[in-house]
Amino acid sequence: MANSKIRTQSSGPRLTPAKLKLKTKKLVKLGVLVGIKESYLFGRNLYGIYAHPFLTTKKIVREKDWSQGILIFGLPVYLWLGWVFILLFSRLFIFRKLQFGILAKTSFLLCSFSISLLLLFLGYWVFEVWKKGRER
Repeated sequence: MANSKIRTQSSGPRLTPAKLKLKTKKLVKLGVLVGIKESYLFGRNLYGIYAHPFLTTKKIVREKDWSQGILIFGLPVYLWLGWVFILLFSRLFIFRKLQFGILAKTSFLLCSFSISLLLLFLGYWVFEVWKKGRER
């Protein structure tokens, strides 16, 4: 019982406010740089899906770039969820009731149909890349 002091803090080095500010600044800088890189890759891959979908899909699958795969192939889901959010937001906060008129129903169906076409388009090219990869 020689050492009867109760420790309430970790025994590691303490962060002073100046060190914490420096680490936060480095973390924000790193986050901005990664955001710029991912935005560039997203734009490039989006254009690639439009211009030459087989090559772009093959590149994403071959490089196993999961972040770009989720961004590109999850795009239909993001668009659909965004439109559902906009419809719900407009109904609840602007009109104060959850009643959908003919225009809202029609826009929802058109959005769902066009996003389904986009999903089929992307799914077709993923299937083609998978099929070509299996042949080898």
